[in-house]
Amino acid sequence: MHCAGEFFCSIPRRTPLLAALFGSVWMAAASAAPVPALFAVTVADSDAPRAAQQAMHIVLIRLLGTREAAEDPALAPLLEDAQHYVQLERSTTQGATQVIFDDALLRAAVAATGRKVWNADRPLVWVLLPALSGAATEELRTQLTNAARARGLPIALVSADSPAGADSPESANAAGALAAAHRAGADAALLAQPAAADSQSLQWTLVAPGLQGHWTGGAAAAIDEATDALARAAIEIDNAPLADVDCHIHGVALLPDLTAVLGAVSGAPGVTQIDIRSIAADELTLHLKAHGSRSELARALSSGGLRADGANAADTLDYRYQSGQ
Repeated sequence: MHCAGEFFCSIPRRTPLLAALFGSVWMAAASAAPVPALFAVTVADSDAPRAAQQAMHIVLIRLLGTREAAEDPALAPLLEDAQHYVQLERSTTQGATQVIFDDALLRAAVAATGRKVWNADRPLVWVLLPALSGAATEELRTQLTNAARARGLPIALVSADSPAGADSPESANAAGALAAAHRAGADAALLAQPAAADSQSLQWTLVAPGLQGHWTGGAAAAIDEATDALARAAIEIDNAPLADVDCHIHGVALLPDLTAVLGAVSGAPGVTQIDIRSIAADELTLHLKAHGSRSELARALSSGGLRADGANAADTLDYRYQSGQ
């Protein structure tokens, strides 16, 4: 049964109730967010050839995930011959140019260079903003939204003084922010705090399973750094060998527990297949296929809200799930 994104999931025939409910459970657990309009860009230039090249510059960065893509010599021919990949080009009422590239044609051209496109189902980033004045908050939200749209990064904005932010007081620290992000259905957290040395800048902290980053600057710089880091991590994991891992998780007594656990496991970077091998009492046994080493997977699962249950054996990973954690 294919459930979401690139995941493959199966359940044992001897659990008919779970078989009947599993599809809806899985969809609720999936948190990767598809990015719309990856291949559509509006640029200010009204000259068609220049507009196509400017749009290609933006789209290549979106597709590969990092800013280095625009300077990659292997991709230079795509920039030079940008109009070859245009599906639609039209002027807007404001005098700008909207360019839409052919999805399949451009993907094939990138693949022919040996470069990898970042999956369009990307991590949803929960962005916690500091308490600012109304006008300052709106300006920051606008800057973050525009920068994230340009980079193809899904974000969810939350203010520290909003009900969602106030409900997560522990989110002022990195570990708490990631836990709050997971509760909100996101994969990563980006925490903004005023920078002590510069009142015009913010201190940004990115937290994701197995990944942290720290930057100081404005909204666009924060989105650029966060997107680069997440894309590099995703591509590195995708390039790693595929391994088989058995995983035992205790404390899975109810259907909501199963939903939460499958969400945590599916959100772990590199996991591509989940087989439910057995459910006995409150113990869930999974067989996973995942890119990367066993130790990397163990760290990612721990970041996902599961707690290591004693010393993990060489051939299995053992965890305990605690509801609400």
